[in-house]
Amino acid sequence: MGGPLRPEDIVTINVLGEKGMPSRAIARTLGVTEGAVRYHRRRRADGAVDGRRNKPFKAAALAAVIAAWIKVREDGPRPVNVRELYEHVVREHRYTGSYLSVLRYDQRQLLLPVGDNYSCRLAPS
Repeated sequence: MGGPLRPEDIVTINVLGEKGMPSRAIARTLGVTEGAVRYHRRRRADGAVDGRRNKPFKAAALAAVIAAWIKVREDGPRPVNVRELYEHVVREHRYTGSYLSVLRYDQRQLLLPVGDNYSCRLAPS
């Protein structure tokens, strides 16, 4: 028990709840608290939407700069390095956002992750 529920867990809560399974039994099955199950079932019943999913990235304001930087480096001998990109936008464009914002923007908009080293290759066109 602990930590946020995975999307799969939330779907399981909803499916088992629709089948009439009590919250206590769902919680026991998933190894979470009954309060967590009730919370997610109530959000579903209220039609709540996670507003963070559609929140724009701060790095999106530099989309053209990021795209140009990647274009210059895409044919290089190694994958595009997001850390280098972040340092570039901070140094050259006075970007005040976080590295994580740049990383998430790139992963969602432009790049596909490769391994755990945060280097990325361009998504296929």
